[in-house]
Amino acid sequence: MTENGTVPTVCVCNAVDTLRLLAGRARRPGESDAIVSEAFPQQDQSLFWLPTAKLILTEVPMAHLDWQCELLDLHGVLNLSPAVPTGSIFDDIIEDEALLQGLLDYVGPGRRFRLIPHTTTPGLWEFVRRMSDRFQVQVELPESCASQDLRDRLDTKSGFRALVTECGLGEARARTAEGAECRSHEDAVEAAARITATGRTCILKPDRGEASVGLITVRPSEPPDGVLRRLRESPYFGEHEPVVVEEYIEGEGVTFPSVEFTVPADLQRPPTLTHVCEMLFGEPTQVRGNVTAGSLKDEPWYEPFVASATVIAAALQVRGYRGHFGIDAVALPDGTVFMLDLNSRRTGSTHLHDFGLHFLGPERAEDTAIGHYDFYQLPRPTGLAALLQALEPVVRSPRDHTEGVVPCELTGLVHGRLSCVIFAPTLDRFHQLVQQTEQLLEPMRAAPVGSQRRASATAKEGSRT
Repeated sequence: MTENGTVPTVCVCNAVDTLRLLAGRARRPGESDAIVSEAFPQQDQSLFWLPTAKLILTEVPMAHLDWQCELLDLHGVLNLSPAVPTGSIFDDIIEDEALLQGLLDYVGPGRRFRLIPHTTTPGLWEFVRRMSDRFQVQVELPESCASQDLRDRLDTKSGFRALVTECGLGEARARTAEGAECRSHEDAVEAAARITATGRTCILKPDRGEASVGLITVRPSEPPDGVLRRLRESPYFGEHEPVVVEEYIEGEGVTFPSVEFTVPADLQRPPTLTHVCEMLFGEPTQVRGNVTAGSLKDEPWYEPFVASATVIAAALQVRGYRGHFGIDAVALPDGTVFMLDLNSRRTGSTHLHDFGLHFLGPERAEDTAIGHYDFYQLPRPTGLAALLQALEPVVRSPRDHTEGVVPCELTGLVHGRLSCVIFAPTLDRFHQLVQQTEQLLEPMRAAPVGSQRRASATAKEGSRT
């Protein structure tokens, strides 16, 4: 127990645990590491998960955490990591003596803590058992689904499509796209041909895919033998693994909304819609960020999407699911929604909702656009001092300003990747700040490495005066 009698909170940032299984299939040198490093900095999003005062366990230390806490006036944040990460953070916690002792010290004599993981995985349950058996520590899991099989099934493309059908949403305004679950490469090619024969494009998805890894887009002009060859050559489609084939929804004016719910274990308490947001894309399958705002309620997709998602949330609760889940979708201008997949975990926008609640409060958060955006092609590595010098016109704390840019996910700077939480009075202003940040970063992208080092040194000297 903590000094005020509450149970301490520990967050385990295993955001890439399931992605590693897919990325590990990559054949080209460096491809697996590139896939993982793209998503890896998401561990830093946990800084904003509520409560803010907590112990955060990450595979590698969160870069520049002290600076972020100072900017945002956050207190009680502790971050620990294994000396040599193995790729399984739950195993690392037990096997790394210093990390384990740090956790036990944080938990204290009460021998009890709340554990919030990014994703509930089989490794979690073994960790909980070992903490109880070896150290007599009770681990509370307020948002982990007790059935691992249920959680994992929902996280597949085919499992989600089946759930939508079981919920009677096959003809709803918010539904899944036309498609099929295929048990062989040959069946997938046939399903693709049925869609492309009508002049439409389709997309082939690994059933357990995530982060857009391995997707194959098939245009009407592509012959079936070419599609079959691409499937067989891809390491992400096993010969006897399901392939989901769907119409690829595209066109003028399409948007990409998502919703997130929390599902309580108590059947007397209904699931809660925490927020809706729009996904922001660079390339067609590259998510660059998300943005949430109260004004999204006025979008034509809002009512049908929330209605279908509410039905799904209720069905999940009856099946025994609990915790966070999100649904990603694509929407046509008339409000027709095609739901793409379900993420049975915290999502890439959970931290935005919590950021708004903590720094702005419920009412102000409702009237503010809060999003995050990823910026690439920065020098490798990028120094914090040089970055702050470049972004000085826009970096602001939400405690003191109505709009601004908060650099975060700073662990990605070593790979030339930056993510920023951006808050603004309106969606239009949010997008303007995204563009302004891009422009402010452009000189860093163009500058030789040596000049960036000189800029960092100058900024550090200035900070001492």
